Amino acid sequence: MMTDTGATPAERDNQEAMEWAMLILADGHAVPDPTALDRLGAHQAAFSAWVAADPSRETRYLTAVREMLKAGSAATALGMRSRQQKPPHKQRGFRPSLPLAASLALMLVAGGIWWQSQGEAPSLITQSEARTPIETRVGEVRTERLADGSSVILDTDTLLLVTMTATQRSVEIKRGRARFSVVRDARRPFVVHGAGTHVTSAGGSFDMTVRNGVRISPIESGVTISFTRRVPGDQAKQLQLHPGQLLALEAGQAAEINVISAPRSEQQWVTGVKSFDNVPISDIIAEANSYSETKIELATPALGHREIFADIDIRDIERVAQALASFLDVTIDRSKPNKLILAEKK
Repeated sequence: MMTDTGATPAERDNQEAMEWAMLILADGHAVPDPTALDRLGAHQAAFSAWVAADPSRETRYLTAVREMLKAGSAATALGMRSRQQKPPHKQRGFRPSLPLAASLALMLVAGGIWWQSQGEAPSLITQSEARTPIETRVGEVRTERLADGSSVILDTDTLLLVTMTATQRSVEIKRGRARFSVVRDARRPFVVHGAGTHVTSAGGSFDMTVRNGVRISPIESGVTISFTRRVPGDQAKQLQLHPGQLLALEAGQAAEINVISAPRSEQQWVTGVKSFDNVPISDIIAEANSYSETKIELATPALGHREIFADIDIRDIERVAQALASFLDVTIDRSKPNKLILAEKK
């Protein structure tokens, strides 16, 4: 998360908890109950990884949500009294809608104010850094130019929070994948945060993914990686990653740090056509499904273990289904809405 580097760990966790609460409350249609920590929709993987790094963060998040809901309830009650000139005689169990609570939270952030609670009455602290959200929809891939002259390509269903000030350049990946092309600035290193992992670049380009874990792959120039998440005790908290290498971290506590040679398909997502060399079909289906509201399914899940060697336009769900059906010698069942089911021929 992008927090004040001078803050204590508890203060940073409280601020991050408030940011998570604001983000999830604002997504009320997809997440009707922000306290159901196993049903957070598109936010689930990144949120779980954040909590896994320190289980006490779960309590901090729930406290932030309750404070925001309480503040939203109070704001609504005040608005009702103002219109009616006096409180209603009977008003029981009123709970503000999630959009109202989220709107109040956004107003607090816009005004430079954060609620912070540490088991006592909430206090107000100032927050001067502006965090600009950049987001893509499912199936959308877009390039954005940042204020410092750097650029970023956002993959499908990606959410970034960008901070650019006179002293820092920071981006947080809430979910998704992005390619950063960084302009050199000796005074301000470029730092990307996501799921307990910080990537610092002095210039050049690199990919970073936060989906059910973390993947980092430098393209031009190396990057420095540090961890705030728990890692096995015998592994360093910081490492250098060079072009041609791939760091893959699974979601969860104390995940093993795994640096391997990057397969040629790793960085091809920006073009859409990827070269898969003996890749499990289940992996290809999962990636293709991330670009489309229509999903490919296997009638026989065991077929997902078979590996394929092919060049596939991963963003075209129809072409992916056809390529896999031809390879597996199966048919495509289109009888169910928004589903392409690969089933054995009758």
